[in-house]
Parts: sequence; structure tokens; C-alpha cells
Amino acid sequence: MQLASRAAVIAVLVAAAVLAVAAPARAQVLQLDTTHSVFYESPTKTHMFVYSPTADVTASPWSWIDIRAGWEADVVSGASVATKAGSIYGQSHSADVVSTASVRDFRNVGRGEVEIKGSTGTSLLAGYSYGTENDYRSNSLHVSARTDAFQHNTQFQLAYAHNFDEVCDRVQDTSLLNDFAAYRALENSAGCFTSAADRTTHDIAVDTYEASWAQSWTPVIETQLTYTAQLVDGFQSDPYRSVIVGEGLKAQEHVPNDRAREAVTARLAYYLRSLKGALRLMVRGYHDTWAIDSGAVELEAEKSLGENVRIMARGRLYRQGGAVFWSDDYTGGAPPLGPRGAYFTGDRELSPFWSFLGGLRIVWSIIPEHKRLLGFIQSFKLAGSGSVEDFSYDQFTLAGIPISNAWEYLATVSLNLGF
Repeated sequence: MQLASRAAVIAVLVAAAVLAVAAPARAQVLQLDTTHSVFYESPTKTHMFVYSPTADVTASPWSWIDIRAGWEADVVSGASVATKAGSIYGQSHSADVVSTASVRDFRNVGRGEVEIKGSTGTSLLAGYSYGTENDYRSNSLHVSARTDAFQHNTQFQLAYAHNFDEVCDRVQDTSLLNDFAAYRALENSAGCFTSAADRTTHDIAVDTYEASWAQSWTPVIETQLTYTAQLVDGFQSDPYRSVIVGEGLKAQEHVPNDRAREAVTARLAYYLRSLKGALRLMVRGYHDTWAIDSGAVELEAEKSLGENVRIMARGRLYRQGGAVFWSDDYTGGAPPLGPRGAYFTGDRELSPFWSFLGGLRIVWSIIPEHKRLLGFIQSFKLAGSGSVEDFSYDQFTLAGIPISNAWEYLATVSLNLGF
């Protein structure tokens, strides 16, 4: 971590020395951003409410540098599945075999970035963030480089991020070494990241790589192509979740420690000048080494209402297959039920499913031409958005009971002020 951090700082200092030679000075500019989001879902036997505030400050003391600092949080409350049983097991046992547990958490993340900008559209960025939860710690470093070409009609960007994370778990009986079917789930987060004898931590390393190419083909047509790859090494199970794997036998969820992911995203924007609007299309394909393949298509329409108001509507269709070790019931049954080797999970996001999202967004912005708002505000932007997403699970059940009311609701309000 120290080597990566030192390298990022050196890169920023070298870039500053090179680019500052030709960069003219200007008056200080400050930008404030704050966002507040509310998420809610209430599928069968569970529910979750999350309030997420964020605040960011960007200072531009000179034209060649931006300095950013930010904070975000998640206030989580609800109930999640603590013990997952499948459809075969549910035929001979009561529905009470599936249990839930209350969830209370408060996630905090602090972050900072420095971006060095050249006069030709080139920029270098380095940043760091640190996050805490009751049962999780995260350190993240990220760097990126961007450049324009061909009269600013072409843009290339490379980005890299590395996470040094830790997750809390219970200490398992040493006599059960590698007998994962006998491991017990974590009861709660009490004692996590302390010297408690019954608590331990697992490391998680995440490397993320991204390359993108954006192109303006005509004054009204733009495209972007992005490739993203991620390597995850470490404990990726939910330490709180148990899965029924045999008669009267429930074990802590156990999934592979290694996972490689990759995705390709293509975007097209077409600007309708006569209507003061735009149409945007996104297509995304995904694959990982857990054999999950997915695809998504999203369409967005935007319309300007006068000089200061824009409204956007979007819809997205998503489809994914299940992980190679996914099974709704590991105790038996004909395929696709039955055991899947050494791994077992109760995570519905690793099962095959469809989803459809619909959303609206409205933006009100003011940029005065001759004087500042209230004497000190250069720009003002207020935005509100809302979306609803419906999930349909092909195989996932809770002891044979299909998931119903699988709707997710998200509402967001954001404010941007420039000084």
C-alpha cells in the first residue's frame, strides 16, 4: 500500500512540474456538491431501507489543478435472509426453516483526489478513499490518465484502482479446518476489529482496470466504448448467511476466493437539435470466472424545457445467468437443483434473473451571464430523480416460496453550487 501511495504522489508531482510551466494562473474557483438518496425494497420475508448522503468540495486555485475532497455514508436498516433453504427441503419442513436477521449499519467513506490538467485536454488524476462499516474496512487507491486527439473529437482514458479491504468473521473451530459444511455463520458484528477471541478478519484485494474511447463523429453523434476488468482475491462470502446443505445441517455460505470479471459497454448519443433533445443508447455485456454471463440494454430520452430545465426518462432491461455453483437447494433434487461441488450460496444475485428499470430525472440549472447569484454564486444546479426496478427470479426460492414483490425504489436529490 505504501509503495502504491508513494507512486501515485510522485506521478502527481511530476505532472504538476511539467504542466505548470505553460499554465496561466486564474482566480480561485470552488464547487460544492451534495447528493441525498433513499433506497427501499421489501421482497418476500425481507426489507431494506438505505439513506445515502454525500458531500464533495472541488477547489481550482489554478487552471491546471483541481483538488477534491468528499464524504459519503450509508445508513442501513432492515432485515435480510440469515438461513436459506431450497424448494426440495421446504417440501418436508415448515417455512420457518428460513430465518431472517435484522440489519443495522452505518458506512462512512472519506475520499480525496488531485487532478492535473494540461492545456490540450490531457489530465492525470490520483485519489484515495477510506471506508468503515461495523464489519468491513476499505482502503482504495485509484489513478487515471486522459487525453484528447484529433481536434478534441477523440478522447482516450485509462484508469486503475486497487482496494485493500478487510471483512470481519467469526473464528471457526480449528478441528473443522476446511470442512466448510460445518462452518458456522457470524452472529453479529459485536467484537469486530477488536481483540475479541471469537473474531477474526479476512483480506480482500481488488484490482480494477478500465480503458475507454469516446468519439464525436458529427456535431450530433457521439459514441463511447469502455472495457472494464476486475480481479478479486479474498473472502467473498456473506459471513452472516447460512445455507441448508443437508438434513438439519446449516453452514456458513462458502464461495470461491478468486473471481475475475470483465465487461464491455457501448454508448451512442444522438442530439436532436430541432427538438432541443437527445437520445442515448447503452449496451453492456458481462462475463466472469464464476460463469455468470449478463447483458443489459438501456435507452434514455432527454428534452430541454426552456433555457434552464431538462427532463430525462430512461428504461433498462437486464438479464443474467447463474453462477456455476448456484443451486436453489443443495440437499438434493434433479438439476438444476442439488449440490454443486464444494461451494454453496444463498445469494439471489448469483442466481439467474431478469430485471426492468424505469426512471425519470429533472435538472434545473442557472448560469448567470453578467452577475453572480446572491452576489457570490457563479452557477446553480438542482436535480431530482427517481427509479423503480422490478426483479424476476427464475429459480431462487425461500424453502420453495418464490420471491414476490421484488421491487426496488430509489429517489435522489442533488445540488451543485459553483463559486
